[in-house]
Amino acid sequence: MFYQDVVTELRPFFSSKKLVNICVGTVYTVSTLSDGSSGIAHTVPEGEVPAAGELLSMKTEDIISMGPESPIVKSITLSILSSFIDSSFERGDPLDVIEGGKLCVFGYSPSVDPKKYSSIVVYDFSEPAVQNRGNLTIRPFSSFQKESCTHAVVFGSAIVNGQIDRILANVSADDLILAGVSSVYAPNTLRKYGFSVIGKVIPIEKVKALRVACEGGGASQMIRYVGKFFKKL
Repeated sequence: MFYQDVVTELRPFFSSKKLVNICVGTVYTVSTLSDGSSGIAHTVPEGEVPAAGELLSMKTEDIISMGPESPIVKSITLSILSSFIDSSFERGDPLDVIEGGKLCVFGYSPSVDPKKYSSIVVYDFSEPAVQNRGNLTIRPFSSFQKESCTHAVVFGSAIVNGQIDRILANVSADDLILAGVSSVYAPNTLRKYGFSVIGKVIPIEKVKALRVACEGGGASQMIRYVGKFFKKL
């Protein structure tokens, strides 16, 4: 399973780090670690956190492997796991390095440029009604069965809400990209599941990003304090 493989691969990197601060907001969850790194994930408020109130006293490697694997718990663990990055990343959006052919996208109301592709199908976790806009088709994720695409972009929210394995088992693509908030850099796991590009959203102004999460801010507020990075695998 993708999430468990990510935790297994990255857990050793967090053995010497401590969780300094965390905010589980209405839209985003942001964590700050003792080495100065910071990570961000979507908040999906389903389930509960049995260790709530005790997280700052726990070992970080225990937090990232804690159960149950509910969306709210994964909002917390992925905010920590997403802080891992190395110096080989380039600044920019991974969607800028692909074009042409058929694009498949999986996420919460994702935004894409329809001019760059012959056709686009979006499977939206927000479950909207089917919409057709020229070469763009938006469908509720519940209707997803199988897709064959030139490029497939899976936003990190699919890890939080637990749909990542269903997507990976039923989509085929020349380029498979993991991107956006909640995305995690676990290179061995990503290659194992066929990903060719990883895109990440990283807090740049870390205190401000934490405050936006705590104060209920959304994408239009958070965008001022984060940056997009990507790497070809």
